[in-house]
Amino acid sequence: MSRINRARIVDGDETTAASLNDRFDDFSQANAVDQFNLRDAAVDLPQLGTGFQAPFMQSDNLGKSDLLHDAPVSFAAQTSTPYTTPHVLHSGSISNPTFATYSGGLTVTTSDVMRIYWSLSVKAVVRNEPYRQGMQFNTIAGTGGGGNFDVSTSAGCFVAWLQWDITSASLTNFEEVPGQGDFKTAVGSFYGNSLQSCQATTVIPLWSVYMRNVNNGDSSSGTTEEATAAGWRGISGTWHHKPGTNRTIYGLRVVLLGVMHPRRASAGTVNTLVHDIAPGTNVDLNYTGGRLVTFVNRVK
Repeated sequence: MSRINRARIVDGDETTAASLNDRFDDFSQANAVDQFNLRDAAVDLPQLGTGFQAPFMQSDNLGKSDLLHDAPVSFAAQTSTPYTTPHVLHSGSISNPTFATYSGGLTVTTSDVMRIYWSLSVKAVVRNEPYRQGMQFNTIAGTGGGGNFDVSTSAGCFVAWLQWDITSASLTNFEEVPGQGDFKTAVGSFYGNSLQSCQATTVIPLWSVYMRNVNNGDSSSGTTEEATAAGWRGISGTWHHKPGTNRTIYGLRVVLLGVMHPRRASAGTVNTLVHDIAPGTNVDLNYTGGRLVTFVNRVK
């Protein structure tokens, strides 16, 4: 433990600039000021340099600025599996993608935590009952002579997830961030991610289906299936990362894929989210604007 040993100033002592500076210099010894020679609240914000706790923050636009949704971007669900490329958010043309870039690269050290937040305004567009196609429904048995019903699971969704480029400022090498898979892992005859590999994923529900007038399981009379596509609403996501080694990031972007559905390859295996192409031709996702916020927190 270092110890500052300097006599007190008493009444009648001459005060000079040099003696005052000496007292401040006593506290500028590298690695010498610690919890043993400073009491709680001895140091406050005026004594600290700006940006010491949040050295970097940046906010970027995502999607298309269209507050009233007059002309949203429309993205059709992918219909091949495994898919080739995900949909990159853009402002109305694929030649104008929207993502975050950092001049000269953003270096995040082992003393930092990188916090990423994103948002987007979205709406589902459905045709021809896609909730009755592919994995999107289960057959249940009715009673009272009503026969069986194919009832939607209401679990169909799109996914949005985070990619970064840590290769160069050319921004041609985007890949999934740590903890996030690319939804191309084989799960039986499908492709997707385990939930453990969805750490930078936002799930976007597409519809809600329910049975009307079912009387204690009796579907023999008056029972109808009702469906409602998800209207305009805001979705959001977040991802936090503490690098094991210093890392430089050149770009971050949010990408989309759908239609997805939860699945397990077999009993006892992990839960997954897989690509279900059967309803793909009957589902679009419309979106307008959002934000992508990059925040670096100094933690030690």
